[in-house]
This record gives sequence, structure tokens and C-alpha cells, in this order.
Amino acid sequence: MKPTGLLIGILGFTLWAALMLVLAYPHDWVTLANAPVVLILVSSIYSLLLPLSLSLALSALAVLMFNYQMVPPVHTFHVDLHEHGILLITMMGVSWLITYLLRRQKQIAALERQQAQRTLQLMQWSEKLREFDNPQQLLSDLHQLLLGLAEGSTQVLVGFTSSELESLNATQIKAFDACLQENKALGKSTGRYDNLEDLYLPMRGKSKAYGVCVCVGGDIDFNEALWVRDAQALLDQMGLACDRRDNALRAQSARESAQTQKTRSLFLTSIAHDQRTPLASIMTSASAILEQTDRLSKDEIRHYAELIQEETQQVARLTDNTLTLARLSGEQVQVPTQLESVEDIVAAVLQRLRKRKAVYLPTVKVAAGLPLLNCNMVLVEQVLDNLIDNAIKHSGAPCSVELNVLQQQGDVVFQVSDRGVGMQGQHKLQGDESRGMGIGLQLCHAVAQVHAGCLSFSTPAIAGQGVLAIFTLPLAEAQEQGA
Repeated sequence: MKPTGLLIGILGFTLWAALMLVLAYPHDWVTLANAPVVLILVSSIYSLLLPLSLSLALSALAVLMFNYQMVPPVHTFHVDLHEHGILLITMMGVSWLITYLLRRQKQIAALERQQAQRTLQLMQWSEKLREFDNPQQLLSDLHQLLLGLAEGSTQVLVGFTSSELESLNATQIKAFDACLQENKALGKSTGRYDNLEDLYLPMRGKSKAYGVCVCVGGDIDFNEALWVRDAQALLDQMGLACDRRDNALRAQSARESAQTQKTRSLFLTSIAHDQRTPLASIMTSASAILEQTDRLSKDEIRHYAELIQEETQQVARLTDNTLTLARLSGEQVQVPTQLESVEDIVAAVLQRLRKRKAVYLPTVKVAAGLPLLNCNMVLVEQVLDNLIDNAIKHSGAPCSVELNVLQQQGDVVFQVSDRGVGMQGQHKLQGDESRGMGIGLQLCHAVAQVHAGCLSFSTPAIAGQGVLAIFTLPLAEAQEQGA
């Protein structure tokens, strides 16, 4: 017995003992007329403190004591039925009736308090489930709540699969899996597999069960136990939370799939857009040579051949960009890097432009004393080649394209500027694909990303002032500190 219950029991016995002393040693104010009222009043108080059967027995003893001490002839249990019989019977009946009603009312009040507490518990559990992205992490909390509802009267096991509960035997595992598959309670007093000794309650979602609670044996009457209903409510909350999470994951997967499909479509569109122009030029030049060989001079044939060679080189560059971008598009891509000189990178880019016989070369300014870059030299060269080639195509005049390389805090900044047609405002940060950047632009952004750098574009407000492309890479020291 709990200490609080023991103290309440002692208090009840004390009140009954005080009543017995009053009846045993009556005073002038305790008479045959008012003693029954005192007896009923005191018995109604200690009946709230003591168990029902004990209260009824003590009330009967109190009535007997009243008969022995105060009903003539006193100090005997003889009763004159015509004069005092109805009084004693009425006292006994009223005392027992009040005792029963008060005890019943106390039980109802206790049950109501318990239900209010469980309702609050269910609301708090529902709020807790909404706060967690993955409700399955709260399985141990659910187990503790179910144990609290059972109040130690039965063993409670809960899991998402039968393999999680190692203490289950072969029969219990089959029942567990049947409950999980059918999404219905089964076992004792459920009307389904009543021959089972245990009760199985599912975590019911809208379309399936996500787990099962196993109430192992015990003496509890599952038909009348309100905690079974409350336990099912807690399990249903968990099942619905798991259902919501599954729906959210499916919706996220659908969005990612749609975004992937959109990206793939844009990627293919960019490839077609960038390759259409050089292929059309190649086809036109080749057709002119084949169909008009007799009418073309050697210089004209040479011109068409050089044009075919130039456009073929452009297609080759686009193919290289496409392959590189595809390689950089995977998840958690890591490219080999090493310390490289900025001067060597710029020199390699200029050499590539000379081999390609570019229309003209950019004006280059490299700040003195630049530290080494920890980068993939081939990829960085490809970015600068794309930016410079695009600027040359749209600059409009020789010596109007500039490449400036400088250091700003912990970064090395490559600035490529031209004086051609600018960009619309919405393209200043991402670049203008209409200027022929398509795949090349996506490649530049991908290379900047794998190097923890950035790429941006800006243009003056006045049209025709060109575009400034800024390609920023962190220095080796900054990368080591970030790591």
C-alpha cells in the first residue's frame, strides 16, 4: 500500500473509533434522537476513506453499538420491534446506502479524472508527433505511454516489425504479422482469433498498419478495460503520423522527379540550342563546296573549308563541355586538385585561343604576387576559355575584351569584360543563354560549385556597355580553414 493510502486508511479508522467512543460514552448532548444523525454523518465521512466492504462492516458495527448503548433496554441487543425496530433497520439501510453511493461517486470521480488525464496525454502525444519529422523515432516514448496506461497489469510490447521484438514466440510472431497485414485488432475479446491468449492492436494509418502493440497475457479484462480504447487511440495517432510522413516523402520525391525531368529537358534543349548554329554552318559550307565546286575559286573553297574547321572545333568544344558537365552533375562529386600557378592557367588559356586561331586575343592583366590556387587546372581553364570565347563573340571590336586577375581577401578573382550587347536584368546573376552560353554557362557554374567558388554576371544600366563576368575561387589557405 502506498504511504498516502495508508494515512487515509488510518484517518478513516480514527473517525470510526471516535464514533464508537461517542456511542460507548454518551454525553447529555448525545441522545437517542440525535445519535442516528451523528452516526450517519461520521459513517458517510469514513466511507470515503476506506474500502466499500470494510465501510459496510464498520457501519454495521456502529449500528450494533448504538443499539447496545442507547436503545432501551440498554446494554443488551434486545430490540422492541414495535418501538425501535424500524429505527435500527432504517439506520442500517441509510448508512449502507450512503456508504455505497459515496463510494460509487468517488469511483466515478476518479474515473473521470483518469479519463481527463488520458485525454490530455493524448493531446500532448499528438502535438509531439507533429513536431517530429520522423515519428518512428518516438517508438520508445509510445512504449512508455502504453505501459503507463496498463499500470503494470499486463506486459506491453510495441514495434514496427515482428523482428524488432525478440521475446515473441512463433505463434505470437504469426499473430503480429497477421495484425500488421490486416490492419485490424485481433486476439482476446476482439471477435477475431479469440483463442489467442494475447491482444494485438495495430498502428492504423489510412491505408495500412505501420506497427503492432502486443498486450501479453495478464488478468485484465479486455472487454471492460478503458485503457485498451485509449491505447488504440495512441497507436492510431502514431499510425496517422507515419502516414503523413510517407505522404510528405512521396510528394517530395515527386517534386524532385519533376525537377530532375525539367532539368534534363533544359539540359537537352541547351545542347540542341548550342549545337544547332555550328552544325547549320558546317552543313551550309559543305553543301556549297559539293554543289558549286566548278564555280567556286580556290580562295572561296578555302574560306568554306576554314569555316567548316572552325565550326567543327566549336562542336568539339561543346561536346567537351557537355561531357564535363555530365561528370560534374553527380551527387557529392569530388575532382582531383593540386596547387597551380595563376599565371600558368592564364597562359594555357591564351595558348588554346591561339591554336584555335581566335579572331583576336583579350587584353590580360594579372596582379603580381598572386598565391597558388588549389584547383583542377583543366576545369578552370575550361571556364576561362568559355567566358573569354563568349566575350570575343559579342565584343564587337578588337582589344575590347579584358581579362583581369586579382586577389580580394581570401579569393582569387577572374574578371572577363567585353563591350558588346549587355544582358537583361533578370539574367545578370546567371548569365544570358541567348548569348551562346547554354551548356558552357552551366559548366562554369558547376566548376565554381565543386571548387567552393562562385560565378556572377553584371552589366551597366546603359545598353551596349558589355558584360562583366566574375569567376571567384578561394585560395588554398581559405579552403584548408573551411575544411
